[in-house]
Amino acid sequence: MYDIGAVILAAGMSKRMGQPKQFLNLHGKPLFRYSVETAVHSGLRPVVVVSGEHTELVKEYIRDLPAMVIHNPNFAQGMSSSLKVGVKAIRDQVSACFVFLADQPFIPVSVVDRLREVFDVAKSKNMNIIRPRYGSVPGHPVLFAAKIFPELIRIEGDRGAQQVIRQHLTELAYVDFDHSLWGVDIDTPEDWKIYSKEKYDKNSTDEITN
Repeated sequence: MYDIGAVILAAGMSKRMGQPKQFLNLHGKPLFRYSVETAVHSGLRPVVVVSGEHTELVKEYIRDLPAMVIHNPNFAQGMSSSLKVGVKAIRDQVSACFVFLADQPFIPVSVVDRLREVFDVAKSKNMNIIRPRYGSVPGHPVLFAAKIFPELIRIEGDRGAQQVIRQHLTELAYVDFDHSLWGVDIDTPEDWKIYSKEKYDKNSTDEITN
């Protein structure tokens, strides 16, 4: 059994973007690859990427990384369907897993490392969900202990794991980070224009670097 794995949700319909946003070029890489690289470089295993109608293209873009791509035939039913596919794929292999979103490219390895450190201490106190906050705003990736997996597999709709988190507030620990950039979602064409114009250094500060 592995220690902690990762599920990366990359099957979204991208309705607000108007095109498959996971493939948008951000500083020479498709947008979704950033989350995969962070998971891999953090030493998470296995890393599972859940894709929708573009599974073969997802595989092509990360063929050099130790990540498994799983097709979700029900991707149009919402985020929860992809989450369930991913959790089912690794539930028997790990003691916990991170859930990443494919549209958050600025999360550094240091965030994952810190969340793991907190989990190592907090799990003995029955804290089974560890979540980052960026500038006081809750974000991703969220770390779930294996005992939460059955509830993640039962969720429905397009709300992801939010309903499960709300049901386990007494088992939730937040970890605060000062850099609001790390929690940024690329959701709209306007977002992409803003963050593709300049180079952001996710490993140092929120400042723009030339």
